[in-house]
Amino acid sequence: MNAPKSTRVFRAIVAGLSMALATQAVAQTPAPTPKDTLIPINIAMPLSSLWPAYMARDLKLFEQVGLSPNFYQFNTGAPMIAGMKSGSLDVAWTGLANLFMVGQGVPLRMILYFQDQSSQLAFVVDPKSGITSYKDIAKSKNIGVPTATCSEVSLVLAAKAAGVQRTALRTSNLTPNLLLGALQNGQIDGTFIWGPWYLLMRDAGYKIVNWDKDYMPTNGGVCAGTVAVRPEFLAAHPSVGCKLIKVQALALQAGRKDPEHAVRTLQEALNITNKHARELYETLYIPSIESQLDPNSPWSLSNKDGGLAEKLYVASEALYEAGAFRTPIPKALIQQSVDAKYIKEYLETDCK
Repeated sequence: MNAPKSTRVFRAIVAGLSMALATQAVAQTPAPTPKDTLIPINIAMPLSSLWPAYMARDLKLFEQVGLSPNFYQFNTGAPMIAGMKSGSLDVAWTGLANLFMVGQGVPLRMILYFQDQSSQLAFVVDPKSGITSYKDIAKSKNIGVPTATCSEVSLVLAAKAAGVQRTALRTSNLTPNLLLGALQNGQIDGTFIWGPWYLLMRDAGYKIVNWDKDYMPTNGGVCAGTVAVRPEFLAAHPSVGCKLIKVQALALQAGRKDPEHAVRTLQEALNITNKHARELYETLYIPSIESQLDPNSPWSLSNKDGGLAEKLYVASEALYEAGAFRTPIPKALIQQSVDAKYIKEYLETDCK
């Protein structure tokens, strides 16, 4: 039996009110903003020639791939290592500090070879020293190197290639900003150093006689810039590894499209001239992401007996010889820390 017309009208009004109240309740509930869906991530970076990372920060490329980054800058490796060890940092976007973490038992996964820092590591000498190449290293009276760094690795390997014992060389532990003054006052007659410092020395009249590749036992230098992530963080956020690879890819694309922006990031970060920033940008070698999956590439993450793992092992042995490590780092431990999985995921899926 049909309900009376008045009853049907009443029911319609009640239904309408219920729908209106429900709609109002939904409208009053704050809609999630895009930021609410981003993964918070704490990223450590040193002050160096990291233009792709600086550009990614400027252009908010981390946010574009779904990350909410907090950036922390370090001038030395010790606080960065402590932060990764304690879990207050999630990612270290750096050089040999990641190798020191492995040596100290900090669990890491190195997922990207973001730049070859050896491509900008020079042997600079005083022209009056009589040194014309690393083969003359025994002629040096005193070499300035920041200890436990890429510079010391270069010193050890250059001496070995020249047939000279490291212990036969006199050295001074000097920070990069003190090296030019030490050359000028005669305290040292040579140094192994990265940019922008070698540019300042060259422009002051000192001579670049070699680059890392000239005396390295591997194809290219062994001072690798790597992105290392805590395994615990990767396990909690399985998509992060691929997203970090994508950030590098987007930054490289942006740098090719707007090289002036890339140059400016170096100029501002390092407080150097536009001329020096441009030269750093143009000479820094950055391995392609595809090459890092090729087992035959010197930048490979997929070849545990070559590529990145081999370079890091050679660097670790040099640092052990220099006294930076009390005991050698087992090769297997370095191999275990290198992980090509996320590069493979990026190349196959674009993180989708």
